[in-house]
Amino acid sequence: MGYAARFEAELAGLELPGRAGIASWDLRENAPVLRGAEVEVHSASTIKVLVMITALRAVADGRLDLDAQVELPAERTRGTGVLFEVPSVPRASLRDLINLMIVVSDNAATNAVIDQVGFTAIAECTADLGCTSTRIERHIMDTGAPGVLQTTALDQARVLAALAEGVALPPQLTRHALTVLSRQQVVDRIPLLLPENARCWNKTGEIKGLRHDVALLSTDDTPQVVLAVLVDQLTDAVSNKGYRGGDGVEAIAAIGLAAWRAMTQPTTGSHGADGA
Repeated sequence: MGYAARFEAELAGLELPGRAGIASWDLRENAPVLRGAEVEVHSASTIKVLVMITALRAVADGRLDLDAQVELPAERTRGTGVLFEVPSVPRASLRDLINLMIVVSDNAATNAVIDQVGFTAIAECTADLGCTSTRIERHIMDTGAPGVLQTTALDQARVLAALAEGVALPPQLTRHALTVLSRQQVVDRIPLLLPENARCWNKTGEIKGLRHDVALLSTDDTPQVVLAVLVDQLTDAVSNKGYRGGDGVEAIAAIGLAAWRAMTQPTTGSHGADGA
C-alpha cells in the first residue's frame, strides 16, 4: 500500500467544512490523491510562490539581481506584512522583498516583486510549470482593478512539485526558494499538528471565508510529499471575521496530520510485508 491509498484512508474519517480542494502525492510514487482539486477558487496569497519562482528565474537569466535595491511607493498595500507599517523605509533589496513576501506574506512586498517581473513573465512561468487554471492578473488587494487571482489545488501542487524536483529553478536557486519557504511564520495550518522533527515548506493564503495552505513535507531535508489544501465557502463566524483561525484552519491542520501519517507509515505489499 503506497502513500495515495494510506492518505485516502486517513481522509476517510475527516469531516471538512466549506468547499475543500485537495491535491497530494508522494514525489517518488507520483500517484495523486485529488478531491475537488480542479475547482477554481480565489488564490489569495498562495500565488506568492509563483511570483517568487518567476523572480528567481529572472535572477537566473541575469535580468534581475537579488541584491539590487527596489524603490518602494509611499502609498503601500494594506493587509498582511510589515512594509505598510514602516513608511520611513524607502527601498529594499529584491532578496528582502521575496523574504517578506513569503515568510510574513507581505502584500506590499509582493506587489513590488510583481512590478519587477511583470504579469507577462508570471503568466509564462505559470504555464511552463503545467498550471492550467491559475491566473495572476492584478496586484494583491487591488480589488478594483480588472483581472483575477485564481488557482486550483492541483495547480498549486504542480508548482511545489516542480520546485521540489528541480524543474522550476536551477539547483542553487531551488535551494534558496526552499530555504525561504522553510522560514514561513504562518504555521497554523498544515504544519500545526506535525511532530517537532517534521520538515515543512509552506505558504498560506486567506481572505474572509477562505483558508488555504500549500506545502512540501518530509522527515529530512529532501521534500517527499506535496500537499495543497484550498478551502472556501466557509460560513463560521471566525473565518468570516478576520484572517486567522476558524473551521478551515482546523480542517487543514487535520489534513496536514493525515498526510504526515500516510507519508511516515511503512509501505506494505499485498500481504502486509514491507514493500519496495
